[in-house]
Amino acid sequence: MVCGLIVTIISGILLWVFSVSGVYRGTYTRKAFTNEITDAGTLNLVPLTILGIAAGVLMMFAGIGYGFWSMAKSKSGPRQVVPNFRVLARYCYDRSQNLITAEWDIEVADRPRFYVRGVMENGVIGEFETTVEVYFNAGEGMVGEAELQGQWLGRFVPYIGATS
Repeated sequence: MVCGLIVTIISGILLWVFSVSGVYRGTYTRKAFTNEITDAGTLNLVPLTILGIAAGVLMMFAGIGYGFWSMAKSKSGPRQVVPNFRVLARYCYDRSQNLITAEWDIEVADRPRFYVRGVMENGVIGEFETTVEVYFNAGEGMVGEAELQGQWLGRFVPYIGATS
């Protein structure tokens, strides 16, 4: 999306530069009696810059569309039960993306979002969004059975006692 914005801005600047310089070029290369323009100069590049603006806007819309698509798909898919899921870290962010470190600040936080980072049995490390109940149930260092759906941790049941 940022690349699309950069392409659009650069193409817009070039459109202005080519238009102004093309008009000046056309003005001083006119025939004396017929007032016919003999050379438009860089004015011939204006359609190319319009194409660049269109490509940049299309890139921005494609980035926004991909963002919406990936957010919609992040919590979908088949539910899978993962045994021996080890919780590496858990953290909470408020609406302004400020990290909440104290548990008593969660109660007054503005729309907090909860995340759990864990490693699966095969060594793959993942970060999953979850609910407040699962967040408090999954303590750092715990090993248990996790139920995952896409990038969503729906359930975590810690193993109690000695595990081999």
